[in-house]
Amino acid sequence: MRVTNGTRKRSRMLRTAVALASLAVIAAACNGEEVADDVEDTDAEEVTDDEEAADDDAPEATGLLADLQEAGSITVGVANEVPFGYVDDDGEVTGIAPDVARAVLAELGIQEMNAEVVEFGELIGGLQAGQFDMITAGMYITPDRAQQIFFSDPDYCVSESLAVAEGNPFDIVDYQSLVDNPDVIVAVASGTVEVQYLEDAGVPDEQVETFGDIDGMYRALEAGEVDVVTGTAATVSTQVAARDGIEGVEPFFPVDADGNEVFPCGGHGFDDEDFRDAFNEVLNQFREDGTTMEIISAYDDFDDEDVELANSLNLEDFLD
Repeated sequence: MRVTNGTRKRSRMLRTAVALASLAVIAAACNGEEVADDVEDTDAEEVTDDEEAADDDAPEATGLLADLQEAGSITVGVANEVPFGYVDDDGEVTGIAPDVARAVLAELGIQEMNAEVVEFGELIGGLQAGQFDMITAGMYITPDRAQQIFFSDPDYCVSESLAVAEGNPFDIVDYQSLVDNPDVIVAVASGTVEVQYLEDAGVPDEQVETFGDIDGMYRALEAGEVDVVTGTAATVSTQVAARDGIEGVEPFFPVDADGNEVFPCGGHGFDDEDFRDAFNEVLNQFREDGTTMEIISAYDDFDDEDVELANSLNLEDFLD
């Protein structure tokens, strides 16, 4: 268990109180007073050898984590993708990733969360440049991304979907059906895993139009400028519910270039490994005790199964 500054302070106070009580006993003995075997009527609790050892062995926060604890605040990177990570109408950063991160960071002594909104494809570069301290955007863990930043273990997994015009005029059901409809134009957000999914499915470049932001893709679909929008089932469901004239296809799991089913699972991104390790320790406590389940399943687009699958996996399951 990580020892906070408050815990260390209380331990020092307890040891000080016990020491003062011991001195009082010695003084009483020197004055010829009878000394009882045990010290009574003191507000200090007895500190056992095990407790002192645990306190002495607890790692002291260093580096970025220590700086964030001292400041009591953190800046996170999001891509304004509902429901994963976004800033709401009140200016509050929210979504499944920020909500989980907020609970973990509170355990680490960091209470305030601010957000920097960037295009999804700029999240990793922004983190590396120090624009923000961590990514809380529901970013899928991939081998390529894990070579650039440090990921936590996953806290959710979710299937894919595709947004299409109402009535699904091209009978789109998955990425392969885009190949089967060569006249269809599909929108994809830069830097997302959907770019790779389209490539793995063999969708020709001339059928793909890349956008910098999520809303831009859906505006293009509404205007008839593209025929399909890629995304997670959660994002597609949220966007479809908020717009007229479009619908989502039945959720599915994509396949890689070898035909193997892919499980898209998201985690939190860091540029500081020690900070990631401290965050991950608390996150795994929350995965075990049901805290992440409670936070994520509160969102209508996520089921308990999405969290249970993530809880059965760790970072190493996503690396080559």
